Amino acid sequence: MWDFAGRDTAIDMGSATVRMHLKDRGVVCREPSLLARCRRTGRILALGVPAQKMAGRNPDVTLVRPVREGAPTETDAAEYMMRALVRRHHKRHYTARPRLVVTVPSGLTPVHYRALRFSAYQAGARRLTLLPTPIAAAIGMGMTSALRSDVTVIANIGAEVTDVGVIAFGGLVTSHTALIGGSALDRAIVDLVRREYHVSLSRSAAEEAKLEVGAVPPLGRRPVRQTEVNGRDIATGMPRSLVLTTVDVGRAIAGPVAEIVDAIGAGVTGCSPEISGDLLNVGVTLTGGCARLPGLERLIHDRTGLPARLGDDTGDAAVLGAAEVLRSARSQEPPTRDTSPHPQLMTTLPDLEY
Repeated sequence: MWDFAGRDTAIDMGSATVRMHLKDRGVVCREPSLLARCRRTGRILALGVPAQKMAGRNPDVTLVRPVREGAPTETDAAEYMMRALVRRHHKRHYTARPRLVVTVPSGLTPVHYRALRFSAYQAGARRLTLLPTPIAAAIGMGMTSALRSDVTVIANIGAEVTDVGVIAFGGLVTSHTALIGGSALDRAIVDLVRREYHVSLSRSAAEEAKLEVGAVPPLGRRPVRQTEVNGRDIATGMPRSLVLTTVDVGRAIAGPVAEIVDAIGAGVTGCSPEISGDLLNVGVTLTGGCARLPGLERLIHDRTGLPARLGDDTGDAAVLGAAEVLRSARSQEPPTRDTSPHPQLMTTLPDLEY
């Protein structure tokens, strides 16, 4: 009967991409966290990829980002996005009320906590569990459980938030959240092109250049690549194309990348001496979209002395970990009278059965 009310659902509310996992179906959604809203009526016109295609093409449409800094900032828009995704992927269960696990930054503020709680319950959640992103990513990659005492360091580098967590003894020992991520790299590329080439570049074009030729300086033996981007000449207002090389992109992103590395270093400074001794052998596991930037592992090792490696190249580790938490807890559904409207914030690892 509870499956009829709605399949267990895990959601990774990223600032750039929202991912959804359904019980027995796997990851069913990887959509941009975007809504297209009509300026005149205020009505939502599209969600995800269709909304992204409307950007800059229809003057009567404005783009809304309901998730900022890893948490909802516009509760109405976040509620609409969550409700639309739940209804779309539950198919015939239009009135689905699933158990919901949502990943959140480890440094979630009370304001964001209340906004996320309101949006989730308004979207139809029967029960709500909030799971810090480092714990979710570690569980999703199978790196830790409540029965293991190993030390694990996860650095999730998202679009707007770098979330670093040290997990040991079955829980989150220390964490650090910095408001820096892949979007800062895109803005840095836009600023460099505007300053040196006098060309106004869109954020999407800067992101494509970062993914194609981006690398952390110094380049070493890595070959220099180049890509062509299109923008608007500031002086004439006419369309203009230019070629960006790996050196250009590397100079632009050097500052934001240094801030990301400093955030990772700050995330491990709060450990006790006993745990700090193990960090030299354990190292840092990188997840998130910006973690795939070439040369980032080497720079982290040079600046912090800790070995770094890419643990998740798909970005699905956090949502898979949230789904695993639901799987471990699905055996018993509490009675209705025990169901609390207050969400559960997990900072310890559940007993997972692998």
